[in-house]
Amino acid sequence: MKRFGLFFVLLLSALVLSAASFGRVFAQVPPPPTPTPDPHTYSDPAMSFTAPAGAYLINRQEVPLAQLGNDLQPVALWVLNPGKEDARTITLSMEAYTAAPNEWEGQFESQTHGQQEGTLIRNKTPMTLLNGMPATFVEVAYGSGFDAKKEYAVVWADGQRGIVLAETTRMGDGNDEEARSFLKQVTAVQYPLYQP
Repeated sequence: MKRFGLFFVLLLSALVLSAASFGRVFAQVPPPPTPTPDPHTYSDPAMSFTAPAGAYLINRQEVPLAQLGNDLQPVALWVLNPGKEDARTITLSMEAYTAAPNEWEGQFESQTHGQQEGTLIRNKTPMTLLNGMPATFVEVAYGSGFDAKKEYAVVWADGQRGIVLAETTRMGDGNDEEARSFLKQVTAVQYPLYQP
């Protein structure tokens, strides 16, 4: 019986040491690295945007300045609440634009009216990005019935491009306060002329 007790104590000691050893090894395993580039962030020589933590990157492309045309072209797209009724997208779009930055919102409005019949643009509000870059917050409604959409957009120009950062949702699912929180992590400067 004494031998059994001694065997049990030795076995228990070995298990405790093994568990402690395993815990040290387990604690030394580093966390998985963040993917490069970070799927929540879009950056280029004149701007940086970080999508909300719950956003999933669908597409991102880097378009050189010389390849931008006179129509808005999406360069990044994220989705929030994918597969759910209240799913929404965040789209970053750009086009070549060298006119006065304060005229960009008017051009954006004109183009938007030309793309969708029955488009209503309202509540154009001057604002600044996180670092003070002037911009305009715009609400756009388009479509009808079950296809009706609401877009909340932050628009600005950086001397070489017109830029639109927009959250789009089904009509009635979002509001401007929520959209501003999704789109707030953006900074921009004048496009540096020495960059391609």
